[in-house]
Amino acid sequence: MTRLGIPVASPHGLSSKVNDHFAMSECFAIMEVKGGRIASVEVIRNKQKDEKKAAEFLVEHGAEVVLAGRIGSCMTRIFMDRGVRLFSGAEGTIKDAFKDYKAGKLTEVRPNPYQI
Repeated sequence: MTRLGIPVASPHGLSSKVNDHFAMSECFAIMEVKGGRIASVEVIRNKQKDEKKAAEFLVEHGAEVVLAGRIGSCMTRIFMDRGVRLFSGAEGTIKDAFKDYKAGKLTEVRPNPYQI
């Protein structure tokens, strides 16, 4: 089973819209995927209003993969330091984002080899 974390603009399960700005999300969907299929979805609220805590919040909730619209370098570094795979370009509902992820349409964010 793989746990995906997705920033959302509203707590409406699979029909929740992906929040384009990761750090501004108050809610995140935690999607459990088994055998390429969605096994469960839970939308949780991040009550800490600190943008830098958003990445830690998802890591604490077991996210192994994150699907996001846009995400800044500060958040990217937190995920990469913890071995969480990160994909950008997610849009629409979380169901749409998952379909695009499975189809290889999202861009995997990789560390910049020239950045210290």
